[in-house]
Amino acid sequence: MTIESRPAGTIWTFAEEDYRFGAGPLRIRIERVLASAPLQHDGDLWYEVEGVEMSDQGQVVGPRRVTVRASRLPTARRH
Repeated sequence: MTIESRPAGTIWTFAEEDYRFGAGPLRIRIERVLASAPLQHDGDLWYEVEGVEMSDQGQVVGPRRVTVRASRLPTARRH
């Protein structure tokens, strides 16, 4: 699955309740959504996402793989 709704390099912010696991908002530049293995948790669909975590100041924190609530992910198209 690739992200199609915003330009490459867009930083997405997810509230703490919309990703697993961490504390506080997550800022991430999404590079890939692993659509082949969705997860069910608490009645919701979740996807693993790979990308680069960013600080509030726009600094690169590092690579990050995280599970995100599907309803909060940007519009995407399967390839």
